[in-house]
Amino acid sequence: MDTFIWLAVTLPLPLILLGIALFAWFRKTPMWFFAGIPGPEVSDLRGFNRANAVIWACFSLPFFAAAGVGIVYRLAAAAIILAGCLVGIPLIVFAYHKVCKKYTKAE
Repeated sequence: MDTFIWLAVTLPLPLILLGIALFAWFRKTPMWFFAGIPGPEVSDLRGFNRANAVIWACFSLPFFAAAGVGIVYRLAAAAIILAGCLVGIPLIVFAYHKVCKKYTKAE
């Protein structure tokens, strides 16, 4: 029963992040990053959205790992979740800015 509860608590976040990645992969307009701010004008829409999808998919990986590790060792899973948040969030912002710089139309 403990394993079921653990997975029920830890799996929704990485599944949502993976869902965002799939949404970005197939999107026909530029994928936004911040709520309420439209995506930028880009030179290569498909490349921009695919790069965005990779960012979100990579961000989900530590949380999938934490769900699996937590079945055996909860403290290690907590450390992975903490590292995923503290390191992952600044990394996705940095990666998004690099993607924007690469694909934004030159005026």
